[in-house]
Amino acid sequence: MTGLCITKERNTLSTFDMPEPSLPPLLIVADSPEALTDLCGISLLERMRRVVLHLGFRRAMILSNSVKASATHVAKQSWHRSDLSLTFRERRGAKVTVGEIVDSLAAMKVRSDGRIIIVFASFYCDGRLLCSLAQARINSALIDSDPPSIIAPLLEGSDARGRLFCATMLSSEWFSRKNRAAALVQELELDMMAGRIASVDAAQQQTYVESMRRNIRPVLFPAPSPECRSLAERLLRDATQSGVLDFPALAHAPIEKWLVSHLCRTTITPNQITLGTGILGLGVTLLYAFGYLWVGALLALLVGILDGVDGKLARLKVQMTKTGKREHVLDYFIEMSWWAVLAHHFHTTGQVRYAYLIWLVFFASDSLERVAKWSVKLRVGRSIDDVSRFDRLVRRVAGRRNIYTWLFTFSLLIGAPTSGFVLLCLWGMATEAIQIFRALQIRCAFPNKIVPPVS
Repeated sequence: MTGLCITKERNTLSTFDMPEPSLPPLLIVADSPEALTDLCGISLLERMRRVVLHLGFRRAMILSNSVKASATHVAKQSWHRSDLSLTFRERRGAKVTVGEIVDSLAAMKVRSDGRIIIVFASFYCDGRLLCSLAQARINSALIDSDPPSIIAPLLEGSDARGRLFCATMLSSEWFSRKNRAAALVQELELDMMAGRIASVDAAQQQTYVESMRRNIRPVLFPAPSPECRSLAERLLRDATQSGVLDFPALAHAPIEKWLVSHLCRTTITPNQITLGTGILGLGVTLLYAFGYLWVGALLALLVGILDGVDGKLARLKVQMTKTGKREHVLDYFIEMSWWAVLAHHFHTTGQVRYAYLIWLVFFASDSLERVAKWSVKLRVGRSIDDVSRFDRLVRRVAGRRNIYTWLFTFSLLIGAPTSGFVLLCLWGMATEAIQIFRALQIRCAFPNKIVPPVS
Protein backbone atom coordinates (compact mmCIF):
# COMPACT_ATOMS: atom_id res chain seq x y z
CA MET A 1 0.00 0.00 0.00
CA THR A 2 1.41 3.22 -1.03
CA GLY A 3 1.95 5.99 1.36
CA LEU A 4 1.61 9.41 -0.20
CA CYS A 5 0.76 13.17 0.26
CA ILE A 6 1.02 15.97 2.81
CA THR A 7 -1.09 16.90 5.81
CA LYS A 8 -4.34 17.28 3.89
CA GLU A 9 -5.40 14.75 1.31
CA ARG A 10 -3.58 15.92 -1.80
CA ASN A 11 -2.30 14.35 -4.98
CA THR A 12 1.27 15.33 -4.16
CA LEU A 13 4.61 13.75 -4.82
CA SER A 14 4.77 10.49 -2.99
CA THR A 15 6.70 9.68 0.18
CA PHE A 16 8.78 7.12 -1.71
CA ASP A 17 10.47 9.58 -4.07
CA MET A 18 14.13 8.54 -4.33
CA PRO A 19 16.65 10.81 -2.63
CA GLU A 20 19.73 9.57 -4.53
CA PRO A 21 20.57 11.10 -7.91
CA SER A 22 21.78 7.93 -9.72
CA LEU A 23 20.01 4.59 -9.85
CA PRO A 24 21.05 1.16 -11.14
CA PRO A 25 19.60 -0.14 -14.41
CA LEU A 26 16.08 -1.50 -14.05
CA LEU A 27 14.68 -4.74 -15.46
CA ILE A 28 10.95 -5.38 -15.14
CA VAL A 29 9.81 -8.98 -15.56
CA ALA A 30 6.25 -8.73 -16.85
CA ASP A 31 4.84 -12.13 -17.71
CA SER A 32 1.30 -12.32 -19.04
CA PRO A 33 -1.38 -12.71 -17.82
CA GLU A 34 -0.39 -12.00 -14.18
CA ALA A 35 1.36 -8.66 -14.89
CA LEU A 36 -1.72 -7.42 -16.75
CA THR A 37 -4.05 -8.12 -13.80
CA ASP A 38 -6.21 -5.05 -13.21
CA LEU A 39 -6.42 -3.58 -9.70
CA CYS A 40 -8.39 -0.37 -9.20
CA GLY A 41 -8.35 0.65 -12.82
CA ILE A 42 -4.70 -0.04 -13.73
CA SER A 43 -2.72 -3.21 -14.28
CA LEU A 44 0.06 -4.39 -12.00
CA LEU A 45 2.52 -3.65 -14.82
CA GLU A 46 1.30 -0.08 -15.21
CA ARG A 47 1.26 0.37 -11.43
CA MET A 48 4.87 -0.82 -11.24
CA ARG A 49 5.81 1.53 -14.07
CA ARG A 50 4.33 4.50 -12.22
CA VAL A 51 6.01 3.54 -8.95
CA VAL A 52 9.48 3.27 -10.48
CA LEU A 53 8.88 6.54 -12.32
CA HIS A 54 8.33 8.25 -8.96
CA LEU A 55 11.45 6.54 -7.62
CA GLY A 56 13.42 8.45 -10.23
CA PHE A 57 13.96 5.83 -12.96
CA ARG A 58 13.85 7.23 -16.47
CA ARG A 59 14.56 4.07 -18.50
CA ALA A 60 13.91 0.37 -18.07
CA MET A 61 13.76 -2.89 -19.97
CA ILE A 62 10.66 -5.08 -19.85
CA LEU A 63 11.36 -8.82 -20.10
CA SER A 64 8.16 -10.64 -20.98
CA ASN A 65 6.84 -13.95 -22.26
CA SER A 66 4.37 -11.90 -24.32
CA VAL A 67 6.06 -8.75 -25.58
CA LYS A 68 3.31 -7.83 -28.01
CA ALA A 69 0.60 -7.93 -25.34
CA SER A 70 2.73 -6.03 -22.82
CA ALA A 71 3.81 -3.35 -25.30
CA THR A 72 0.26 -2.82 -26.54
CA HIS A 73 -1.02 -2.62 -22.98
CA VAL A 74 1.60 -0.10 -21.87
CA ALA A 75 1.05 2.07 -24.93
CA LYS A 76 -2.69 2.15 -24.28
CA GLN A 77 -2.72 2.64 -20.51
CA SER A 78 0.47 4.50 -19.58
CA TRP A 79 0.30 7.79 -17.70
CA HIS A 80 3.24 10.15 -18.40
CA ARG A 81 4.51 7.49 -20.80
CA SER A 82 7.22 9.75 -22.26
CA ASP A 83 8.87 10.18 -18.84
CA LEU A 84 10.01 6.54 -18.68
CA SER A 85 11.73 5.11 -21.76
CA LEU A 86 10.95 1.41 -22.15
CA THR A 87 12.54 -1.28 -24.28
CA PHE A 88 11.06 -4.77 -24.62
CA ARG A 89 12.71 -8.18 -24.76
CA GLU A 90 11.04 -11.51 -25.38
CA ARG A 91 11.70 -14.52 -23.19
CA ARG A 92 10.64 -18.16 -23.28
CA GLY A 93 9.96 -20.84 -20.73
CA ALA A 94 7.82 -21.19 -17.63
CA LYS A 95 10.33 -19.60 -15.24
CA VAL A 96 12.81 -16.77 -15.61
CA THR A 97 16.31 -18.21 -15.92
CA VAL A 98 19.68 -16.79 -15.00
CA GLY A 99 20.66 -16.91 -18.69
CA GLU A 100 17.72 -14.72 -19.68
CA ILE A 101 18.78 -12.13 -17.12
CA VAL A 102 22.43 -12.28 -18.25
CA ASP A 103 21.37 -11.71 -21.87
CA SER A 104 19.23 -8.80 -20.75
CA LEU A 105 22.19 -7.31 -18.87
CA ALA A 106 24.23 -7.46 -22.07
CA ALA A 107 21.43 -5.80 -24.05
CA MET A 108 21.21 -3.07 -21.42
CA LYS A 109 25.01 -2.65 -21.50
CA VAL A 110 25.35 -3.11 -17.75
CA ARG A 111 28.99 -2.90 -16.66
CA SER A 112 30.71 -6.03 -15.37
CA ASP A 113 31.09 -4.32 -11.99
CA GLY A 114 27.61 -2.83 -12.05
CA ARG A 115 24.35 -3.65 -10.31
CA ILE A 116 20.80 -4.15 -11.54
CA ILE A 117 17.36 -4.00 -9.97
CA ILE A 118 14.96 -6.71 -11.10
CA VAL A 119 11.28 -6.28 -10.24
CA PHE A 120 8.42 -8.66 -10.98
CA ALA A 121 5.34 -6.88 -12.30
CA SER A 122 3.23 -9.92 -11.38
CA PHE A 123 3.28 -8.55 -7.81
CA TYR A 124 1.68 -5.63 -6.06
CA CYS A 125 4.48 -3.93 -4.13
CA ASP A 126 4.37 -0.90 -1.85
CA GLY A 127 6.60 1.82 -3.29
CA ARG A 128 8.35 2.30 0.05
CA LEU A 129 9.73 -1.23 -0.20
CA LEU A 130 11.21 -0.64 -3.63
CA CYS A 131 12.68 2.62 -2.34
CA SER A 132 14.43 0.72 0.47
CA LEU A 133 15.69 -1.92 -1.96
CA ALA A 134 17.02 0.70 -4.37
CA GLN A 135 19.14 2.15 -1.57
CA ALA A 136 20.75 -1.21 -0.70
CA ARG A 137 24.52 -1.36 -1.11
CA ILE A 138 24.88 -5.15 -1.31
CA ASN A 139 23.05 -7.97 -3.08
CA SER A 140 19.56 -7.95 -1.58
CA ALA A 141 16.10 -9.39 -2.15
CA LEU A 142 12.79 -7.93 -1.14
CA ILE A 143 10.77 -10.35 1.02
CA ASP A 144 8.05 -10.38 3.66
CA SER A 145 8.92 -12.75 6.49
CA ASP A 146 5.72 -12.11 8.43
CA PRO A 147 2.83 -11.16 6.13
CA PRO A 148 -0.15 -9.53 7.88
CA SER A 149 -3.07 -11.87 8.42
CA ILE A 150 -5.33 -9.61 6.38
CA ILE A 151 -3.46 -10.52 3.18
CA ALA A 152 -3.34 -14.26 3.95
CA PRO A 153 -6.08 -15.07 1.37
CA LEU A 154 -3.94 -13.36 -1.28
CA LEU A 155 -1.01 -15.65 -0.49
CA GLU A 156 -2.87 -18.96 -0.58
CA GLY A 157 -1.26 -21.33 -3.02
CA SER A 158 2.12 -19.60 -2.84
CA ASP A 159 5.02 -21.99 -2.41
CA ALA A 160 6.97 -19.83 0.04
CA ARG A 161 4.94 -17.29 1.98
CA GLY A 162 8.02 -15.72 3.58
CA ARG A 163 10.10 -15.76 0.39
CA LEU A 164 7.83 -14.20 -2.17
CA PHE A 165 10.47 -12.52 -4.32
CA CYS A 166 8.93 -9.33 -5.63
CA ALA A 167 12.22 -7.58 -6.42
CA THR A 168 15.95 -7.96 -6.03
CA MET A 169 19.14 -5.92 -6.34
CA LEU A 170 22.05 -7.97 -7.71
CA SER A 171 25.55 -7.35 -9.00
CA SER A 172 26.68 -8.48 -12.44
CA GLU A 173 29.34 -10.56 -10.70
CA TRP A 174 26.64 -12.59 -8.90
CA PHE A 175 25.28 -13.84 -12.22
CA SER A 176 28.72 -14.87 -13.46
CA ARG A 177 28.86 -17.62 -10.83
CA LYS A 178 25.49 -19.13 -11.74
CA ASN A 179 24.29 -21.78 -14.15
CA ARG A 180 22.55 -20.10 -17.09
CA ALA A 181 19.82 -22.74 -17.14
CA ALA A 182 18.97 -22.35 -13.44
CA ALA A 183 15.74 -20.62 -12.42
CA LEU A 184 16.42 -17.15 -11.02
CA VAL A 185 14.04 -17.51 -8.06
CA GLN A 186 15.53 -20.86 -7.11
CA GLU A 187 19.06 -19.40 -7.06
CA LEU A 188 17.85 -16.47 -4.98
CA GLU A 189 16.25 -18.81 -2.44
CA LEU A 190 19.41 -20.90 -2.12
CA ASP A 191 21.63 -17.87 -1.60
CA MET A 192 19.16 -16.31 0.84
CA MET A 193 19.18 -19.47 2.95
CA ALA A 194 22.99 -19.55 2.83
CA GLY A 195 23.24 -15.91 3.85
CA ARG A 196 24.90 -14.81 0.61
CA ILE A 197 22.08 -12.39 -0.20
CA ALA A 198 20.72 -9.89 2.29
CA SER A 199 17.02 -9.34 2.75
CA VAL A 200 14.99 -6.17 2.66
CA ASP A 201 12.14 -7.39 4.83
CA ALA A 202 8.74 -5.72 4.59
CA ALA A 203 8.06 -6.85 8.17
CA GLN A 204 10.99 -4.72 9.39
CA GLN A 205 10.18 -1.49 7.56
CA GLN A 206 8.93 1.75 9.08
CA THR A 207 5.12 1.78 9.03
CA TYR A 208 4.41 5.37 10.05
CA VAL A 209 3.63 7.70 7.14
CA GLU A 210 4.05 11.24 8.41
CA SER A 211 2.17 12.85 5.54
CA MET A 212 -0.89 10.68 6.24
CA ARG A 213 -0.68 10.78 10.05
CA ARG A 214 -1.03 7.02 10.44
CA ASN A 215 0.74 3.67 10.38
CA ILE A 216 0.41 1.78 7.10
CA ARG A 217 2.14 -1.59 6.96
CA PRO A 218 3.93 -1.91 3.58
CA VAL A 219 2.95 -5.16 1.88
CA LEU A 220 3.60 -7.16 -1.23
CA PHE A 221 1.49 -9.92 -2.74
CA PRO A 222 1.23 -11.76 -6.06
CA ALA A 223 -1.44 -11.05 -8.64
CA PRO A 224 -4.71 -12.00 -6.92
CA SER A 225 -7.09 -14.58 -8.26
CA PRO A 226 -10.45 -13.34 -9.56
CA GLU A 227 -12.04 -14.46 -6.27
CA CYS A 228 -9.58 -12.39 -4.20
CA ARG A 229 -9.43 -9.32 -6.42
CA SER A 230 -12.09 -7.44 -4.46
CA LEU A 231 -10.10 -7.98 -1.24
CA ALA A 232 -6.91 -6.67 -2.86
CA GLU A 233 -8.71 -3.60 -4.19
CA ARG A 234 -10.27 -2.90 -0.80
CA LEU A 235 -6.83 -3.05 0.82
CA LEU A 236 -5.49 -0.55 -1.68
CA ARG A 237 -8.44 1.82 -1.20
CA ASP A 238 -8.21 1.63 2.59
CA ALA A 239 -4.53 2.57 2.41
CA THR A 240 -5.39 5.90 0.77
CA GLN A 241 -7.22 7.19 3.87
CA SER A 242 -5.35 9.65 6.06
CA GLY A 243 -5.50 9.28 9.82
CA VAL A 244 -6.48 11.60 12.70
CA LEU A 245 -9.51 13.15 10.99
CA ASP A 246 -11.98 15.78 12.14
CA PHE A 247 -15.58 14.69 12.63
CA PRO A 248 -16.83 15.93 9.23
CA ALA A 249 -13.97 14.12 7.48
CA LEU A 250 -14.98 10.91 9.28
CA ALA A 251 -18.45 11.31 7.78
CA HIS A 252 -16.99 12.11 4.35
CA ALA A 253 -14.62 9.12 4.28
CA PRO A 254 -17.05 6.40 3.14
CA ILE A 255 -18.53 8.72 0.50
CA GLU A 256 -15.06 9.59 -0.79
CA LYS A 257 -14.06 5.92 -0.97
CA TRP A 258 -17.23 5.09 -2.87
CA LEU A 259 -16.53 7.86 -5.36
CA VAL A 260 -12.91 6.79 -5.75
CA SER A 261 -13.90 3.15 -6.30
CA HIS A 262 -15.86 4.27 -9.37
CA LEU A 263 -13.61 7.09 -10.60
CA CYS A 264 -10.53 4.86 -10.61
CA ARG A 265 -12.01 2.89 -13.52
CA THR A 266 -12.44 6.01 -15.64
CA THR A 267 -9.94 8.25 -17.43
CA ILE A 268 -10.63 11.12 -15.00
CA THR A 269 -7.38 12.23 -13.36
CA PRO A 270 -6.80 13.59 -9.84
CA ASN A 271 -5.71 16.96 -11.29
CA GLN A 272 -9.00 17.23 -13.17
CA ILE A 273 -10.87 16.65 -9.91
CA THR A 274 -8.65 19.23 -8.22
CA LEU A 275 -9.44 21.76 -10.94
CA GLY A 276 -13.17 21.05 -10.78
CA THR A 277 -13.15 21.32 -6.99
CA GLY A 278 -11.31 24.65 -7.21
CA ILE A 279 -13.91 26.01 -9.65
CA LEU A 280 -16.70 24.93 -7.32
CA GLY A 281 -14.83 26.59 -4.45
CA LEU A 282 -14.74 29.87 -6.36
CA GLY A 283 -18.45 29.39 -6.99
CA VAL A 284 -18.98 29.28 -3.22
CA THR A 285 -17.10 32.59 -2.93
CA LEU A 286 -19.35 34.23 -5.52
CA LEU A 287 -22.53 32.87 -3.95
CA TYR A 288 -21.53 34.15 -0.51
CA ALA A 289 -20.53 37.51 -1.99
CA PHE A 290 -23.98 37.98 -3.55
CA GLY A 291 -25.81 36.84 -0.42
CA TYR A 292 -26.91 33.37 -1.58
CA LEU A 293 -25.86 31.85 1.70
CA TRP A 294 -27.87 28.64 1.62
CA VAL A 295 -26.81 27.67 -1.91
CA GLY A 296 -23.22 28.60 -1.09
CA ALA A 297 -23.22 26.50 2.09
CA LEU A 298 -24.60 23.44 0.29
CA LEU A 299 -21.99 23.80 -2.43
CA ALA A 300 -19.31 24.19 0.28
CA LEU A 301 -20.42 20.87 1.79
CA LEU A 302 -19.93 19.24 -1.62
CA VAL A 303 -16.48 20.83 -1.94
CA GLY A 304 -15.57 19.35 1.45
CA ILE A 305 -16.25 15.86 0.10
CA LEU A 306 -14.54 16.34 -3.26
CA ASP A 307 -11.50 17.84 -1.54
CA GLY A 308 -10.55 14.38 -0.26
CA VAL A 309 -11.21 12.55 -3.52
CA ASP A 310 -8.31 13.86 -5.60
CA GLY A 311 -5.69 12.79 -3.06
CA LYS A 312 -7.19 9.34 -2.58
CA LEU A 313 -7.42 8.79 -6.32
CA ALA A 314 -3.82 9.96 -6.82
CA ARG A 315 -2.52 7.56 -4.21
CA LEU A 316 -4.66 4.70 -5.47
CA LYS A 317 -3.54 5.05 -9.09
CA VAL A 318 -0.04 6.40 -8.35
CA GLN A 319 -0.72 9.67 -10.18
CA MET A 320 1.02 12.12 -7.87
CA THR A 321 2.19 15.36 -9.53
CA LYS A 322 4.03 18.59 -8.76
CA THR A 323 0.82 20.43 -9.61
CA GLY A 324 -0.94 18.48 -6.89
CA LYS A 325 1.73 19.54 -4.43
CA ARG A 326 0.98 23.20 -5.11
CA GLU A 327 -2.79 22.73 -5.04
CA HIS A 328 -3.09 23.15 -1.28
CA VAL A 329 -1.83 26.75 -1.58
CA LEU A 330 -4.59 27.69 -4.00
CA ASP A 331 -7.07 25.75 -1.89
CA TYR A 332 -6.11 27.78 1.17
CA PHE A 333 -6.73 31.11 -0.56
CA ILE A 334 -10.08 29.90 -1.91
CA GLU A 335 -11.12 28.85 1.60
CA MET A 336 -10.06 32.19 3.09
CA SER A 337 -12.01 33.96 0.37
CA TRP A 338 -15.19 32.32 1.72
CA TRP A 339 -14.80 33.85 5.14
CA ALA A 340 -13.62 37.18 3.70
CA VAL A 341 -16.70 37.60 1.52
CA LEU A 342 -18.93 36.52 4.40
CA ALA A 343 -17.32 39.29 6.46
CA HIS A 344 -18.02 41.68 3.58
CA HIS A 345 -21.63 40.51 3.30
CA PHE A 346 -22.41 40.83 7.00
CA HIS A 347 -20.63 44.20 7.26
CA THR A 348 -22.32 45.80 4.24
CA THR A 349 -25.73 44.57 5.34
CA GLY A 350 -25.11 45.93 8.83
CA GLN A 351 -25.68 42.58 10.52
CA VAL A 352 -22.20 42.32 12.08
CA ARG A 353 -20.68 45.69 12.91
CA TYR A 354 -17.09 44.50 13.36
CA ALA A 355 -17.14 41.74 10.74
CA TYR A 356 -13.93 42.88 9.02
CA LEU A 357 -12.04 43.14 12.29
CA ILE A 358 -13.18 39.68 13.39
CA TRP A 359 -12.08 38.18 10.09
CA LEU A 360 -8.69 39.94 10.16
CA VAL A 361 -7.93 38.60 13.65
CA PHE A 362 -9.07 35.15 12.51
CA PHE A 363 -6.83 35.31 9.43
CA ALA A 364 -3.79 36.55 11.39
CA SER A 365 -4.09 33.86 14.04
CA ASP A 366 -4.57 31.20 11.36
CA SER A 367 -1.36 32.34 9.63
CA LEU A 368 0.56 32.16 12.91
CA GLU A 369 -0.81 28.69 13.56
CA ARG A 370 0.42 27.46 10.18
CA VAL A 371 3.91 28.71 10.91
CA ALA A 372 3.79 26.98 14.31
CA LYS A 373 2.65 23.69 12.70
CA TRP A 374 5.44 23.90 10.15
CA SER A 375 8.04 24.38 12.89
CA VAL A 376 6.74 21.34 14.78
CA LYS A 377 6.89 19.16 11.68
CA LEU A 378 10.53 20.11 11.21
CA ARG A 379 11.34 19.43 14.84
CA VAL A 380 9.60 16.09 15.52
CA GLY A 381 9.03 14.63 12.08
CA ARG A 382 5.25 14.53 12.21
CA SER A 383 2.21 16.77 12.16
CA ILE A 384 1.27 18.56 15.37
CA ASP A 385 -2.12 16.86 15.00
CA ASP A 386 -0.50 13.48 15.68
CA VAL A 387 2.09 14.12 18.37
CA SER A 388 0.04 13.00 21.37
CA ARG A 389 -3.43 11.74 22.35
CA PHE A 390 -4.40 15.28 23.33
CA ASP A 391 -3.41 16.61 19.89
CA ARG A 392 -5.34 13.85 18.16
CA LEU A 393 -8.40 14.71 20.23
CA VAL A 394 -8.04 18.40 19.39
CA ARG A 395 -7.85 17.50 15.72
CA ARG A 396 -11.33 15.92 15.90
CA VAL A 397 -12.94 19.29 16.64
CA ALA A 398 -10.23 21.75 15.58
CA GLY A 399 -11.17 24.73 13.46
CA ARG A 400 -10.77 23.69 9.83
CA ARG A 401 -12.76 24.26 6.67
CA ASN A 402 -15.02 21.24 7.22
CA ILE A 403 -15.80 22.26 10.81
CA TYR A 404 -16.40 25.88 9.80
CA THR A 405 -18.74 24.83 6.98
CA TRP A 406 -20.74 22.54 9.26
CA LEU A 407 -21.01 25.26 11.93
CA PHE A 408 -22.18 27.84 9.41
CA THR A 409 -24.65 25.45 7.76
CA PHE A 410 -26.12 24.56 11.16
CA SER A 411 -26.45 28.27 11.96
CA LEU A 412 -28.31 28.81 8.69
CA LEU A 413 -30.57 25.89 9.59
CA ILE A 414 -31.58 27.52 12.89
CA GLY A 415 -31.92 30.95 11.27
CA ALA A 416 -28.82 32.55 12.82
CA PRO A 417 -26.27 33.07 9.99
CA THR A 418 -24.59 36.04 11.70
CA SER A 419 -24.01 33.99 14.82
CA GLY A 420 -22.60 31.24 12.62
CA PHE A 421 -20.05 33.58 11.08
CA VAL A 422 -18.94 34.94 14.45
CA LEU A 423 -18.86 31.39 15.91
CA LEU A 424 -16.66 29.95 13.17
CA CYS A 425 -14.18 32.82 13.55
CA LEU A 426 -14.06 32.41 17.34
CA TRP A 427 -13.80 28.63 16.99
CA GLY A 428 -10.83 29.10 14.68
CA MET A 429 -9.13 31.57 17.02
CA ALA A 430 -9.53 29.22 19.98
CA THR A 431 -8.09 26.29 18.00
CA GLU A 432 -5.20 28.39 16.78
CA ALA A 433 -4.38 29.58 20.30
CA ILE A 434 -4.30 25.97 21.54
CA GLN A 435 -2.09 24.75 18.71
CA ILE A 436 0.33 27.67 18.94
CA PHE A 437 0.70 26.93 22.66
CA ARG A 438 1.24 23.23 21.92
CA ALA A 439 3.83 24.09 19.28
CA LEU A 440 5.79 26.10 21.86
CA GLN A 441 5.56 23.20 24.32
CA ILE A 442 6.80 20.68 21.77
CA ARG A 443 9.69 22.87 20.65
CA CYS A 444 10.74 23.31 24.28
CA ALA A 445 10.59 19.56 24.81
CA PHE A 446 12.80 18.95 21.73
CA PRO A 447 14.99 22.04 21.52
CA ASN A 448 17.95 20.91 19.44
CA LYS A 449 17.18 18.17 16.99
CA ILE A 450 14.64 16.33 14.93
CA VAL A 451 13.60 13.17 16.77
CA PRO A 452 12.08 9.97 15.41
CA PRO A 453 8.28 9.89 15.12
CA VAL A 454 6.58 9.71 18.50
CA SER A 455 4.31 6.71 19.00
